[in-house]
Amino acid sequence: VAATKMRRAQNQATGGKPYSLNLSLALDKLLPLVSADAHPLLSGNGSKTLGIALLTTDKSLCGALNTNMFRLLNALSLPADTIFYTVGKKGRNFVAKSGKNLQADFENLDTITFRQATLLSKLLIDSYFAGEIGEVYLVYPGFISTLLQESVKVKLLPISLEVPQEKKSSNEFLFEPDPDKLLDFVLVHHIQIRIYQALLETKASEHSARMVAMQNATDNALEIVDD
Repeated sequence: VAATKMRRAQNQATGGKPYSLNLSLALDKLLPLVSADAHPLLSGNGSKTLGIALLTTDKSLCGALNTNMFRLLNALSLPADTIFYTVGKKGRNFVAKSGKNLQADFENLDTITFRQATLLSKLLIDSYFAGEIGEVYLVYPGFISTLLQESVKVKLLPISLEVPQEKKSSNEFLFEPDPDKLLDFVLVHHIQIRIYQALLETKASEHSARMVAMQNATDNALEIVDD
């Protein structure tokens, strides 16, 4: 059962990356055509309060997956007024036990849906527009392979694209009806896709780390039996 869940989650995570990359490429072509002050999601809002969207698992038995992310957060020396938005019980408990400001918590469902990403993105964007937070970062366990998951911190707001040079496209993009009218939809959709892909990778990382942890536990138990 665990192997089946792992394969499904991995396929979803790797399958979503091309769409996410192509959306970033399109946005990379769109942004030079508009003014940086054309949209508050690009220009900033003046608030100095930091927001962190933390994606973790609900359950243990997945090795150091969650612990590595908590170490990353502790190493950042975050301001005392940092606002947290969590997905998963492990992240919620970490924020609560360390006395940090928990604004909202979302359930970590077994099946990831795009609706989850839209709900979290709407909350973050609304808080950003209201001036409650000025910068938002997404922290999650990035999926690389079954044996390797890496804690990732990416900037969500204000939007600043970081498309690798080797990934940049030389293709010409045609924007209809025009870049300014597309801007609002594309920027919001970009944030939704960033969060959705992070949710998919979190689930793939969880199942992969749990499979490895359980395999190691089994091997250790067999060694003890042999001894």
